Amino acid sequence: MGTNAGNMPSVESPLLAVGDPDLVVPRRSDEPVVLRIGPDGAAHHPTGSTQHLSVFVGSADSYHEDRLPVAGRDEHRGDSLSFTPAFGFVAGQEYVVRTRRSDEPDRLTEFQIQREAAAAPALVTDVYPSGDVLPENVLRFYIHFSVPMAPHLASDFVTLRDASGHADLAAFMKFKQELWNADRTRLTVLIDPGRIKRSVATNLDLGPALLEGKRYALTIDEGWPSADGSSVLPSFAKHFSVIEAMRERPDVGRWTWQPPRPGTREPLVVAFDRPFDRHLLADTIHVFASDGLRIGGTPRVGPDETSWSFIPEKPWPVGGVRVTVENSLEDVAGNNLLELLDRDVETAESVLERSQ
Repeated sequence: MGTNAGNMPSVESPLLAVGDPDLVVPRRSDEPVVLRIGPDGAAHHPTGSTQHLSVFVGSADSYHEDRLPVAGRDEHRGDSLSFTPAFGFVAGQEYVVRTRRSDEPDRLTEFQIQREAAAAPALVTDVYPSGDVLPENVLRFYIHFSVPMAPHLASDFVTLRDASGHADLAAFMKFKQELWNADRTRLTVLIDPGRIKRSVATNLDLGPALLEGKRYALTIDEGWPSADGSSVLPSFAKHFSVIEAMRERPDVGRWTWQPPRPGTREPLVVAFDRPFDRHLLADTIHVFASDGLRIGGTPRVGPDETSWSFIPEKPWPVGGVRVTVENSLEDVAGNNLLELLDRDVETAESVLERSQ
């Protein structure tokens, strides 16, 4: 809280004065008005606090003796007198406080509770995979929102549509519990694996959800409410074309490397042979010094999730670095370094060593 006399009008009446330097006005709607009365307050202010501290709706210009004060609770504690409104002060509303002391003119002090910043609107901020060309067997999409969203509504708003606008209502898996992150700003939606895996009944009955050579859109209809109900999502569409399915296990031997110079903080850059899962990339690639200690730094995922870079906190050490890739890293089709989505394959070593 803080003292604020506001922009007071001139007061011509000898019975009124502008502002009270001992008054502390609230900044929030749930805070009280406080009048500092000093250690001699009991003598300076006769008993009966309501006659000494009153709050009225409106500006000082509109104040008059006949106006009813705001209802609330008065409290006299030690060196202060306070007033707490029964229902809280309203943000944006003008108020005027009248303070009254014996042998002094009444003082009028204006204040206003500032409105809180408007809640951020609900928007789709990112969708991954971010590329506009995706393989026929892409497995999942991550949809990022600007604010937490209301749950249990994804299937009502998120749809896969072909180029003519036809909706495939069986494209996405439906879960009892939707796949949200902790604060419900990221939703994961999965293409039904039965529509991806070859010779599976669902694939045979309905066909693949995506077909090579075709164009599609991941659409989100207008009207999905935010978690606090303050806004609704506008319509959104991510358009993409489809290329052949990725049915080979990822191979780190096909990646290309741009090593940094020792003693610099140049980025270590890795270019992939395919797009990888955006969020797994952030957690499954690690950099170590030749002595085995992990190197701290900032990883970044490149455009279309086809590259990865790392900037160290300190200059690169002399003697080389070692990059490890966890076997759980998946490409956008759900194939990891050990197995394809369709079938298991032999175990592969996933630790790479690259010397500077």
